[in-house]
Amino acid sequence: MVRRRLVGLTVWAGWLLAPAALVTSLLVDHALVGLGRRDLRGLHDGSAAVYVLAIFSAVTVGAALITRGGRNPVGWLFLALGDILALGGVATSYAAYGALARPGSLPAAVLVGEGADVSFIWWIVIVGLVLHLTPTGRAVSTGWRYAAVMLVASGALWWALGLVRPGHMNEPLQQLTNPLAVPSVGGVLAGPTRVAGWLTGLGVLAGGASLVARWRRSAGDERRRLWWMALAAVLVPVLVAVTFVFSYTGNIVGLNIAAGGFVVVLPVAAGLSVAQYRLYDVDRIVSRAVTYVVMSALLAASYLAVLYAVGRTLGGLAGSSRGAAVAATLAAVAVAAPSYRHIQESVDRRFNRRRFEALAVIRRFVRDPVSGVTVQDVLRQALNDDTVTVAYWVDSRQTWVTGEGQPVEPAAESVAVDRHGRPVARVAFDVARVERSLVEAAAAEATAELDNARLRADLALRLVEVQESRARIATSQVAERQRIERNLHDGAQQRLLALALQLRAAHANGDPARLQQTVQHGIGEIQGAVAELRELANGLHPSALSSGGLAGALDDLASRSPIPVTLAVTEERFPAEVETTAWFIACEAIANAVKHASPSAIGVTVASRAGRLHICVRDDGRGGADPTGTGLRGIADRAEALGGLLCIESDHAGGTRVDAELPCA
Repeated sequence: MVRRRLVGLTVWAGWLLAPAALVTSLLVDHALVGLGRRDLRGLHDGSAAVYVLAIFSAVTVGAALITRGGRNPVGWLFLALGDILALGGVATSYAAYGALARPGSLPAAVLVGEGADVSFIWWIVIVGLVLHLTPTGRAVSTGWRYAAVMLVASGALWWALGLVRPGHMNEPLQQLTNPLAVPSVGGVLAGPTRVAGWLTGLGVLAGGASLVARWRRSAGDERRRLWWMALAAVLVPVLVAVTFVFSYTGNIVGLNIAAGGFVVVLPVAAGLSVAQYRLYDVDRIVSRAVTYVVMSALLAASYLAVLYAVGRTLGGLAGSSRGAAVAATLAAVAVAAPSYRHIQESVDRRFNRRRFEALAVIRRFVRDPVSGVTVQDVLRQALNDDTVTVAYWVDSRQTWVTGEGQPVEPAAESVAVDRHGRPVARVAFDVARVERSLVEAAAAEATAELDNARLRADLALRLVEVQESRARIATSQVAERQRIERNLHDGAQQRLLALALQLRAAHANGDPARLQQTVQHGIGEIQGAVAELRELANGLHPSALSSGGLAGALDDLASRSPIPVTLAVTEERFPAEVETTAWFIACEAIANAVKHASPSAIGVTVASRAGRLHICVRDDGRGGADPTGTGLRGIADRAEALGGLLCIESDHAGGTRVDAELPCA
């Protein structure tokens, strides 16, 4: 606990030191302006914004990494880098005020100025160490650890020799000479100082090379984390070279912009590499950055080559430099168009060959689809994973289906594919064989084709439903015929056969009284048989439906129901097939409620709106109706056969509600 508090206080002190130093520099600059020495201000040139941004970028990322509780030294390096930048600026302002604006007003002003003048060396050393240690906090191997030690040693030697070198300081302290200089050894130290400086620069470049070595040895999450550092490392060779050029030429403004610009990018990239890597498609960002750097170099070379060639060959015939410039511009444009795609493909292939090849397979299929090959087959080929399956979302049914229209439940680890804010598909894969980021990239590339496949899956689902409903209707018709045959055989047929035998026996007996009694009994049996046949026929097609329409048939049905039925039915007439289907839906829903729900009341509403007939049957029973049951599934098939829909809502608290819509225009 004590150690944690000590670390927290150190981090806060280190972070607050940066804004405090910047405020001090601003106050000293204000005092310099008051003394008429605007030329001595430290935050007045074009590098000021980059300088301030670099400081806050470094100390903020450093503090964030340290407070995460890890032991990674990269956070401390960034905190030190930001503070060294800030203190270097304060020291420069201190020396400018105490040694130039008001000489003698501040103690040791020239000595402090010399310390500030060589402080940039530690910027370079820390940057190199960050490259060596990110993201794990350890060097890649023993050899690279020695390279990091040599970087620190050469940087320390360069700094120490710089403290005693003779000569003037850099801007804005160029009027001051080094108070620690040893003139007698100035010539002897010039060579070692230059060698130490170049060794330090090579150590930074070695840090960039160590990132390449680390990337080649890494895999999985560690490799993805390194993509962030790759984004910053693209700028290392250029900015290190520029920094050295500005340092040796004494251009302090250029030095601050070049070094500060890299320091702005490096902490953010390294911080994300250490702490997070799933924020953006960073490998694509890196490949695009490399492509633009190569293209810029190619265009510049083309422009300069043509400009030189035109100037040398045409000379005065060119009329002026304008003609050469136009020719060079046209040549650069001509080179850009065919070169960009080739360079981009080469860079993409080099950065992530597997991703490049996978996306190339998908692009070829999208550009030129092959008959009989599905997008699922292409994803399997591109990802080299035979377990890849695609589930498509059917919005009208609120369900996931396969490409063949069969219901399916997507795996929890599957990749979601959306288009214009709506779900399209989910791609399941083997996490042991394929990285999720690669599947996401492949699915994104195939989004349009997946959306087309979703539409085909929706159509396939409808065809499957039609086939299944046809099979159920055919089975239901067979069962209904068997029921009718059984009812005829066991009911009216048996009654009439028994009556025929009784009449024959009475006729053979010859007794008038018995014959009369048999005739009277026969009349009753015939009436009973007629009633049974009428009831049977009424189940096939109620006579009230033909004469009184849907309102009359439902009124007749309600009068025979053992449960009170409330009707609100339109008197409008509709096509026969619509009325028959609506009557069967209402009849089955009422019979289902009476048989299974034990309601106290049933309500039936029938109305037509906008060319659709709406039927609603609701009860207050115990609910729990099964939509897949034979009865309810049968009336759903009847509704769908006419192009309609059936919806069932049933819970144990509010009873059951059956809603149907039929086209009736």
